[in-house]
Order: sequence, then C-alpha cells, then structure tokens
Amino acid sequence: MREIPLSPNCERTLAAIEADPLDPGREAELHMKTCTACAETRVLYLAQEEVPEVLAPTGYFDRLPGRVIGKLPNRRPLAHRARSLYWAAAAVLLMAVGAGAFWAGRANRTPLVEATLPKPAETMEITVPDAPFQDHDEEAAQIQSLSPEEMKALLKRLDAPAPPKR
Repeated sequence: MREIPLSPNCERTLAAIEADPLDPGREAELHMKTCTACAETRVLYLAQEEVPEVLAPTGYFDRLPGRVIGKLPNRRPLAHRARSLYWAAAAVLLMAVGAGAFWAGRANRTPLVEATLPKPAETMEITVPDAPFQDHDEEAAQIQSLSPEEMKALLKRLDAPAPPKR
C-alpha cells in the first residue's frame, strides 16, 4: 500500500500531538486551526485514554441477583398464599362433585327402550273425558303409540255394537 506524503508542518504537528496531546505547543495549535486532518488526529489521541481499573470484584455481577433476592422480604404473606389454596381446594371439590354426579346419573339411567310383551286388546282402556270441551291430545298420543296389531284390535272393538244398558 502506498503512503500519502505529508507536509513538513503536518509532520511536526503530529509529532507534537504524539508527545503530549493535551498541550502540543503553540505552533501545533496554530497549524491545527487551519488543518482539519491534524485537528481530528488530536481529538482521536485524546479519545484514546487508558481503560480505568475495574471497580467491582470478579463475579460481583454474577452473584448480584441472588444477593438482592435474599435481602428482599417474603414476597407474599401467608394469607395471600392461603387464599390461592382455598381456590384450588374449591376447584377440586367442584370437579369431584361434578364427576360424582355424572357417574351417578349414568348408573341410574333408565333404558330408553324397554322390552315389554304386547298388551292384550281387552285390557286396553279408552279414556273418556269427564268434562266437556277437553283437549283430546292424550288420546291421540295413545293411539299413535299402538302397534299395528293393537290398532286392529281397537278398531274391531269400536265397530262392535254397544252392549245394552240395564
């Protein structure tokens, strides 16, 4: 790499800055007012101070969080911790009651379809309303739930002549 030649004034000023950057002398000060490169060089020399000694012992900052936490008072009082334990106990109790109720409901469930023998036609009763103008939905619901054999038996019974009254 090729070096750039310096003027004799710049060489003298740089030598004075290297010797003492705080007080390079009157000639160097006058030259730095006109030469920005030499003025910047002096600023760079002044910025390069020795590193100050470390004020903290080795490992101080590694152990600092543990020491600070050790000096803090207990963060949560007993009443606050007990409150969260009460909430946890209540949640467990609710879950136990809910699960028990669920399993009890499953154990006592009546079957949806019951296996029964067909009813004989003569034991079927026809409901007659006691009061006039009643809704006949119950009778219609009973008729709809009959099997085909029961329906035929009911129709035969309705077609038969009524027995004489005494």
